[in-house]
Amino acid sequence: MKKIFTCLFIIYIGILFANPIVPYLNITEITFNNSDWQMELYSDFLGEYTNLDSCQIVCSTGSSYFQAGIEYELCSYLEVNNADLITPLSINPENDSIRIYLLSESYSYLEYGTLTDMVLAPSDEQSLRSVGLSINAMDTYYIFAKDNTPSMGEQDDGEGYKGMFHGYVYDAVMNPIANVLIEHTPDCISFLDIVTDDNGYFEVELYAFNYDCNIHLGTLASMDSIISIEPDIQNYYEFVFENYVSSDDIEIELPPSHYNLSNYPNPFNPSTTISFDLTSEIAEDTEIQIFNSKGQKIRQFPIFNEQSSITWDGTNSIGRSCPSGVYLYKLVSNGKELAVNKMLLLK
Repeated sequence: MKKIFTCLFIIYIGILFANPIVPYLNITEITFNNSDWQMELYSDFLGEYTNLDSCQIVCSTGSSYFQAGIEYELCSYLEVNNADLITPLSINPENDSIRIYLLSESYSYLEYGTLTDMVLAPSDEQSLRSVGLSINAMDTYYIFAKDNTPSMGEQDDGEGYKGMFHGYVYDAVMNPIANVLIEHTPDCISFLDIVTDDNGYFEVELYAFNYDCNIHLGTLASMDSIISIEPDIQNYYEFVFENYVSSDDIEIELPPSHYNLSNYPNPFNPSTTISFDLTSEIAEDTEIQIFNSKGQKIRQFPIFNEQSSITWDGTNSIGRSCPSGVYLYKLVSNGKELAVNKMLLLK
């Protein structure tokens, strides 16, 4: 997924700066109020005063040219909406791709709505704002971020389009892992890689768009995950290496075949049955322990002779309903962990 995400971004940028001799209009911001949309355009082409007579908007539902005589000044911001088009155009506020064509050649491009797009759809109070990301002193790429402080028709205020990305990285038994490297695309931009601290914790401020994270634990394990950052909030994520136990530096397979520890259904709501195989010799002082994603034990069930399963109803030890998430369950006998597995509660 990372390669696809990055390639699409690079293709977009290549188109964005193609043919610099032709007059060019950039989409720099867009807002939605229910089905109504408002778009900000900007031209950085150093030429003469011009108009939108040959400019066309294309989206998933169709296309339309602008009405004649709408003029814009170079290096200035221009606000447009449906009233400026020859034929009204319905742009989907939840998921769409938008292109601006000028002279039927060059165009600016915006795609939003899913995790595989550049950014998720904005709320009614937000805009999608183009932000420039520098590779070096000569090259700047543009990508859209959610902005909590729209500034249609004027220079951006520089606020409202970053959020905190923080959380933990765990091994298969929910031990935090230090020195895990988290790469986050677009990897052609000069973002510093994130590294977990001694407690498995990481924290960094990011632009509010989508990232493909490639998470490395040296040569032992790796995983890919797509995340979305919302502006001006704490975006909390947890990453779990399913086949790695940090305390032993070995890979394990889940579920363990010897005790056949498993649960069904998985994912589940509201309850699931945890099954296991035990011999009579280890049936005494044995229990199933359930842990949340922070490693806290929230429930335990004693196992009696010839018992082969228990049912968990998704509540903790005081009877309160547990939230959606990944839970770890262990088969423990006389304080010794025999087997471990994971389950997903979805509400």
